[in-house]
Amino acid sequence: MSTHLVAVTRRQETAKVKHALREAGLPVRRVVHGTGTAWCWLDITLGAKGWTYERMRQTVDIAQRVTGRSGDYDGKINVSREAG
Repeated sequence: MSTHLVAVTRRQETAKVKHALREAGLPVRRVVHGTGTAWCWLDITLGAKGWTYERMRQTVDIAQRVTGRSGDYDGKINVSREAG
């Protein structure tokens, strides 16, 4: 198995994460990168219906697996839910 890193654009990263979350049946509303000093953060917004800690943890786990992110603050992945 190859362990080399493949360069991925921010657009490709968000598309891959969004696709993986939808495949898992999660109610993803938005996946974007931060701006300014938070440019490397991945912000994921889920629908408000059925929000649980387990669903949030599943979202982070999937995003980490897809992106290869790890470390502080769950690899700089932020998960929130829609108001409502």
